[in-house]
Amino acid sequence: MYKLLANRGLSGSISRYASPFSAVRFYTKYPQNEQIFVHPHDKVFKLSFSPEENSVPLGYSSTSKDITPSNFRANQEFVSLLHDIISKNIQDDFCFIMEAGTFANSFMPIYDFRDVPRYGRTPEVDGTFGFVQVDSNGKMVPGTYESNNMYRLCNGEGLIKLSDHLHEVVMKNI
Repeated sequence: MYKLLANRGLSGSISRYASPFSAVRFYTKYPQNEQIFVHPHDKVFKLSFSPEENSVPLGYSSTSKDITPSNFRANQEFVSLLHDIISKNIQDDFCFIMEAGTFANSFMPIYDFRDVPRYGRTPEVDGTFGFVQVDSNGKMVPGTYESNNMYRLCNGEGLIKLSDHLHEVVMKNI
């Protein structure tokens, strides 16, 4: 298994993995979102939900700090994987199970946690992963998730942030 070696850098933590099978790998955590790891990659930075360098990246940026829509490029392979994960696992996410009761007989937005909407408010369209049908009993209907093609991994509010459940599932699949 990997051995984690941590050092404190000037702007947060810089850590590295030592593996018996490979050289030491360096990464930093993105200061604005503790779920995101930043890996140096050629002349850009690879962003991932994993400290492992070979994990599926969510995208690439020309900078490791203050990532914005103008300096971020999404990895479409990750976007497809993300929607597939949400489609198969959203019915088990406690945050959305609780919210489904207020969306009986309608489609409930499944949103990004970087900007959680206030109660009774609709999330921004570029922060909404997609929608799932809720039945008359306030239960999400399996197989009804529809992705939102206007969703952005990076928008004016920052980088993607997942619920605890979705984050756990994504970590197992990247």
